[in-house]
Amino acid sequence: MTNEVIVDSRAPMSTTHRPQNAPRRWLCWAGLCLLLALGLGMRLYRLGQPLERDFDEGVYLQSLRAMSHGFALYSQIFYSQPPAFLEAVFPVYALAGQTLWAGRLGIALLSLCGLLGAWLLGKALSGYTGAFVALLLTLTSVSFLNESRVLQADGPSVALSLLAVGLAFHWWQKPAGWRGLILAVLSGAILALSILTKFLVVPALLPAGTLALIRFWHLIRRPQGEALPARSLTFWAPVAGMLAFVLVALLLFVPFIGSFPVMFQSIFSFHTQSSIDFRYTFRTLTLPLLAQGLLTPLTLAGLAGTIVAGLRRDWRVIPLLLWLGGTLIVLLEQRPLFVHHLVALVPPLVGLSALGSPDLAALSRRLRDSSDQQSQRRFSLASSIMVIVLVLTCAGALSQDVLYFLQPPHPVMPMEPLQLVARDLEHFTQPGEMVISDEPLAVALAGRDTPPWLVDPSSVRIHTGYLTLQDLITASQQPQVRAVLFFSSRFRLPEIEEYHNWVAQHFHLVRVYGKDSIGYPQELWVR
Repeated sequence: MTNEVIVDSRAPMSTTHRPQNAPRRWLCWAGLCLLLALGLGMRLYRLGQPLERDFDEGVYLQSLRAMSHGFALYSQIFYSQPPAFLEAVFPVYALAGQTLWAGRLGIALLSLCGLLGAWLLGKALSGYTGAFVALLLTLTSVSFLNESRVLQADGPSVALSLLAVGLAFHWWQKPAGWRGLILAVLSGAILALSILTKFLVVPALLPAGTLALIRFWHLIRRPQGEALPARSLTFWAPVAGMLAFVLVALLLFVPFIGSFPVMFQSIFSFHTQSSIDFRYTFRTLTLPLLAQGLLTPLTLAGLAGTIVAGLRRDWRVIPLLLWLGGTLIVLLEQRPLFVHHLVALVPPLVGLSALGSPDLAALSRRLRDSSDQQSQRRFSLASSIMVIVLVLTCAGALSQDVLYFLQPPHPVMPMEPLQLVARDLEHFTQPGEMVISDEPLAVALAGRDTPPWLVDPSSVRIHTGYLTLQDLITASQQPQVRAVLFFSSRFRLPEIEEYHNWVAQHFHLVRVYGKDSIGYPQELWVR
């Protein structure tokens, strides 16, 4: 079956049939709104718990606090991601009260873009049936749900990439006229935002680029039978999408052009050095985690969808497989690979699952019009198996969601120690005074700041030499620095282990809380 037949078979019906379909469309839109509301509720449930779901939460919370005080990213605040993430979260953080809950709220709201993107992608691939399948699979994904509740860049970048690719497939379906032009521009702009939130989603360029190239190829081969305005807009829409991508990227980078060398080192050189220093983790960490990310019901649904699409000879499986393959390559090259990176697998697997889901209206027409009994049985059997796989996948994911809320994942740092430290910091320091710590979330919960260049005291930054002993000493000598908190053993790493001795000579010990995971005492020192 050629592309033109596929596209035409999924085109809207004539106007004479639209009144009959109106109740169905309103019902589908009502279902979309209901599921989006459910998704928002799942994300807001106990969102502001003062526990550390990931170490990066403290890093980004301190970064947002520094931005609220007027410090600039890269030149003053150490920031190892592209600029879109904190720039997008900061307005919500500032308006919602500048708390941990406010920061997570920005993530939760951005994640709704992923749910909308799943709906758009599924609808473009398999009609309203595919829309609900894709939305339900994304809504019930525990990986995506967790990253929608954590102050990190992974969830927003994946959500925006899913929306961008969904818009790209909608543009492919209806490329003519102003609607096609607007869809292409929106897709390009949002794709730039997703990639410049985190480079983890760079493979989203593959499906969007493939669709654009195929469209150009079809236009070149097409006979000159269309009206010039429609043909012209159809031709220029993908070009406008590319220009929108470039323009958004430039607008995001222009404010930091004065600190470009530092920004380049933080975004590119830092991660390149990290990949070199942590290359030994490929067998011990990367491969086991990647296997964990692939051994899921969603992968089974994606595999089943790929097989069904192959039986249908639906070429649209190609850009989705390119998306999945590119994501796997990026994850294999990530050093070190962490669990939160695995959320990047969700969008391409959702797309493959939706592609294989039976568009019930199109399937009934195909079975009715086909005279080949064997072909009818084959399509019926494939569709039945796909329905069973999708139902089992959603049921299994839903059970994991229930377990997620009943027995939440063990936090990186429990609530009680963080609150105890926060109370002590409030007692021994005053607003406006700074605290240096290897546990930045505890400092943020106390309403205190860290020096902007030390918001990220991660072990990766220390191992790669982007945070040195001299950096810590220089910052500690600033008069605004009142206290130093040793809490998570990062300040005990060999590269900076002498820092504790230096602090002992210039500060006095006021609290010992216990021992960290390695056995070092957790201490609060005050000048």
